[in-house]
Amino acid sequence: MTGKIQQLTVGQRVEIQISGLNVPARFQTDFVGVIKGRWFIVAMPDAKRYGELREHLHEGVPLIVRFVLENDNGEICAFRTDIDFVVNHPTKMLFLDWPGQVESRVIRQGRRFDAFLPAEIKRLTEDNGSDLTDNGVILDVSETGCRLKHKYSTDEEGEPQKPDWESGQRVQLTVQQKGNGEVKLGCIVRQIKCKEGECELGMQFNGNQKDAINALFSGSLVDINALARSGE
Repeated sequence: MTGKIQQLTVGQRVEIQISGLNVPARFQTDFVGVIKGRWFIVAMPDAKRYGELREHLHEGVPLIVRFVLENDNGEICAFRTDIDFVVNHPTKMLFLDWPGQVESRVIRQGRRFDAFLPAEIKRLTEDNGSDLTDNGVILDVSETGCRLKHKYSTDEEGEPQKPDWESGQRVQLTVQQKGNGEVKLGCIVRQIKCKEGECELGMQFNGNQKDAINALFSGSLVDINALARSGE
C-alpha cells in the first residue's frame, strides 16, 4: 500500500496532525520527496502561520499524514509515522519514518468524510444576483455534496433572524484554501434543519465541477481511524 506515496508530486500539499496533544494540532505543508523505504520528507510548516506548532516538531514525535491523490477516481490516503530527524539546511525539513502501511479509500459517491472548512454561503437569485450572504462551516463532504451549518443573521437591533431557506434554492460556496486558493462550488439546497439559532443545510453539488470538488477534498480533514474502519 505504500505505493500510493509514489504517486505524490513534489510541492503537493499534505496535511499533518501531531498525535497525542490535548488540542487539535494540524497543519498543511509541502511534500518534498522520499527516500523509498526510509523517509517521507516534508517542509517545515510556515513559521508565521504555525509558529506555536513548530516547537512540538522534534525527533520521536508521532504524526498522522494525510493527502489526496487526484487521479481518475480521487483517493484519500493517510498513514501513521514518527519524526526521525529535523534538518535546518539548506532549508528546514522534516524526515518522517517510512510507513508500514498507508490507508487508502476511493472517494465514492455517497461516502462522506468529516471536514471543518470555513465557507462563504451566497444564495443566488434568478438573475444570478444574491439575496443572502453569510459565513458558515462545511461539516462533511462527499463526491456529490456536502453538509454545512451557519448561525442566524441578526437585525439592526441584534435579534436573530431565521433565514427563509427552501429546498431547490441555488447557492454558491466559496472556500479559501492555502495552496488551492479560492475554491468556488455551485450547489442546490436539498435538506434544511434550523433550530436554536443555527441552520444545517444538505447541499448537492452541480455537475461538471470535478476540479473544484477535488480541491475541496484536498483541504478536508479526514479522521484516519474512520478511514480505516470504512474499509472493514
